Amino acid sequence: MYEQIKDLLLYMYQATEKIEEKAVLLSEQRKERMEEFKQNHEELEEKAKARLSTMKVETREKAQKQVNEILKHAGVARKEEIDELKKMVTDLTKKVEKLSK
Repeated sequence: MYEQIKDLLLYMYQATEKIEEKAVLLSEQRKERMEEFKQNHEELEEKAKARLSTMKVETREKAQKQVNEILKHAGVARKEEIDELKKMVTDLTKKVEKLSK
């Protein structure tokens, strides 16, 4: 009986060692998977941020183009056109002043 208990304890000790080895192996594998996941997550996050930035620019350009088309269709002068007219008026005023002297 004593021999059987001794053999059982020996088997249990060996099983405990194998379980511990397996636990260490699984822990290392989990760490590797976690690092891989973090790296993939960071890459995807950077891609998403870049795409979002691109989409913002594209959307802003489309909106500006549509606003310009609406203003043009409505006959409203744009800032650039008004600035050009101011410059033309200033130049014309200078010419008129020269002629009046």
